[in-house]
Order: sequence, then structure tokens, then C-alpha cells
Amino acid sequence: MICVKAEIPKEICDIGDELKAIYHSKDTAKVKKVSAEIVRPLRHKVLRPSLPFESSIMDLDDHDYTFHFCVKEEFRIISVASVYHESFVELPKKDAYRLRGMATEPSEQGKGYGKMVLNGVIDYLSKETESEILWCNARTAAFEFYEKMGFNIVGDEFDIPNLGPHKKGFINL
Repeated sequence: MICVKAEIPKEICDIGDELKAIYHSKDTAKVKKVSAEIVRPLRHKVLRPSLPFESSIMDLDDHDYTFHFCVKEEFRIISVASVYHESFVELPKKDAYRLRGMATEPSEQGKGYGKMVLNGVIDYLSKETESEILWCNARTAAFEFYEKMGFNIVGDEFDIPNLGPHKKGFINL
């Protein structure tokens, strides 16, 4: 058995899978680039629980310039985010990616996993694309999180049917 990260003491690595689960923490979690199929179940559970599962399948999920990320501990998906190469109307001359479907397992919210997946997205876009900004339509309940992450608010609150009030925001990459 190989440990996920060196921070796990060797004596814990040697105790086996059952007991090792007790020692899981944010220190062992990793941000991974994954397929759309991996992010959809958590996206649906957190963001669209009262809608059919199909509502969590977005039009550009399988596009060549769409990327999906998750924070994963062993076999457990804790947080997810997707980005789509899509113009930001408020800054049309800037090459942009849109953040969509960002969700964290409810029992794990407030523990830094959302920050971890978003930092992974920003790092990937900064290194692997020529995009200048990342933007989103964020639920107002989550916008404080985006502000803490450095996003700028643009415009007023607006309502998305079946999903509720949102605000637009962006961050320079």
C-alpha cells in the first residue's frame, strides 16, 4: 500500500485500510482533473437536489475546452468544479473561462475543500490556458466565499429560475 502524501506517518501507512480511514484529513486530499461523469453526482446532490439528475448535465460538459476537477480522498469525492471556455459579457475582450457546478459535500463545507478545488482550477487555467479571467454566476449564499477568494462583483443580484438569486463575479488569472 502506498500512502497518498508523505505527511502520513509510516506507522499509520502500515496499519491497513480500515484504520487508515480514521486518519483521513485535508492533508491527504488531492485536486484531480476528471471527466464530467465524476463531478455530476455531487453537483446534482448539492446544487440541484429537487431537480432531475439530467439537470446536472450541462451543455458544454463534454466540449474539448471544458475541464472538470474534484478534491478526492481515496475513493470519496469531496468537492467539484467545472470550467467552460465562455466569454464574459461584462469584459468581452478578455479570454475567459466560466466556473460552473462548484459544490462541496455538505458535511465537509467550511473545511477548506472548496478553496482547494478552486485554487486547483485557477492554477490549471493559469498554467495550461491563455485565459485572462475566470468568472461565475454564484448563488448569493456562496458569494462571500468567492469574495474571500478574490472575485470581484459585477452588477446586481439576479434570479435563475429553479436555482434562486445569484451574482456575477470574476477574478483575474
